[in-house]
Amino acid sequence: MRLAVRIALWVLLLGGSAATGAFIAAHSNPLSPEVGNDTTPTVSRPPKPDRWLGTIRSTSFHRLYVGGTCESDWTTTLRLTVSEGGAVSGKGKALLSSKGDPCPFIIAQLQVRAFRVSLSGSVRGGEARLWLSELSHQPSAGAEDLGGFRETLFAGSKVSLLLVHLKGVGGTSGTATVSISVEGPDRDTYGSTNVIDLQCTTC
Repeated sequence: MRLAVRIALWVLLLGGSAATGAFIAAHSNPLSPEVGNDTTPTVSRPPKPDRWLGTIRSTSFHRLYVGGTCESDWTTTLRLTVSEGGAVSGKGKALLSSKGDPCPFIIAQLQVRAFRVSLSGSVRGGEARLWLSELSHQPSAGAEDLGGFRETLFAGSKVSLLLVHLKGVGGTSGTATVSISVEGPDRDTYGSTNVIDLQCTTC
């Protein structure tokens, strides 16, 4: 009888252990806590472009072949973004900062007093290469830029390239003076000297 009782007790103990193990296995996570059951894919967001501010102070002239020179001064403010790959885009406004008549002789045309501009280019290898294009001007009717600013800054060709060597860690700012000269169709000459300041505000 004693042997039979012992055998019965061992059978009960082993059966209880198996049932407990089955209960734990049914209510446990087979994966490690680090892995988890979350299968939601991670969405990576593209980095935001850096924002820059720029200023161009220009002194321009139009020297006529028949004699006489018209002059004007301009201040252009720019807001631009630079993508992770270095592509530049932006807009700005150029305002006439000189006073009085641009020409030393009487002329019937009105002088343009403001331009809205767009900006393109690139920032790579410690250099900013920029081009400006005219979007609109004011006054919008019957007005011309008499002092050579439009012909040198918005020419849309290689002569209107503004090249700035950047400094600072990662090239976050720069100053340059760029002089541009363009020959006109009537043996006249357009020219401008442009002092450019660039500063990254989010780098």
